[in-house]
Amino acid sequence: MPEVGFHPAEPVTAEGPDSRTVCAVHPNIETSLRCNKCGRYMCSKCAVRTPVGYRCRECVHQQQDVFFSATQRDYVTAAAVSFVLSVPISYILPKIFLLGIILFSIPAGGLIGEAVFRAMGRRRGRYTWAIVAGGIIAGAVVASIPIIQFSLAVIDRANALDMSPATVLGGQLLMPVLYLVLCVGGAIARLRYGK
Repeated sequence: MPEVGFHPAEPVTAEGPDSRTVCAVHPNIETSLRCNKCGRYMCSKCAVRTPVGYRCRECVHQQQDVFFSATQRDYVTAAAVSFVLSVPISYILPKIFLLGIILFSIPAGGLIGEAVFRAMGRRRGRYTWAIVAGGIIAGAVVASIPIIQFSLAVIDRANALDMSPATVLGGQLLMPVLYLVLCVGGAIARLRYGK
C-alpha cells in the first residue's frame, strides 16, 4: 500500500547488459527487488526491512535524519562536557577497590551521557555517542598521566632488576582499563540506546 501523500515518480532503474535489472549499488548482482519509496533496484545486501516493506539504505537514512537535530555547536559542547567531567571521575574511580569500579563506572558513564544530553539542549545527534566516548577516553588519558609516569618508572626499574615489566604493570593497568571500558559503555548506552 503506498504511503499517504506519496506520489511515486519514475523509478530509478539500473539496467545491466542484455536489459537485466541489477542493484544500483552492486552492479554485478542481478535483482528484481525495488525500494518501495524511491523505486531503486536493490539486492538483499542493500535492502532494509521496515514495517511498510523493503527500502534502500539511503531512504532509511533520510527517514531517520528527522530524529537527529544536533548542530556542529552541539558536537563541540558534547566533546567539551564529556572531557571536563571525565578528568576528575577518571582520576578518582580507578583508585577505589575493584568492586567499586564495577559498581560505579557504568553509572558514571550514564551521568556523563545525561549531562551531555542536557548541555546540548536535549537535541540528539547521530554521532554524539562517539564524540562523548572520545571525550571520556581523552579525559581518562589526562587523568592517567601520573599512572603513565609511574608505569614508565616501574618499567625502568623492572628492566634494571631483570624482571618482566608485564607482570609488574598488570595490576597497575587493570583498574583504569576496566573503568574506561565500563564508563564508555554506560555513556554509549545512555546516548545511543537511552530514552
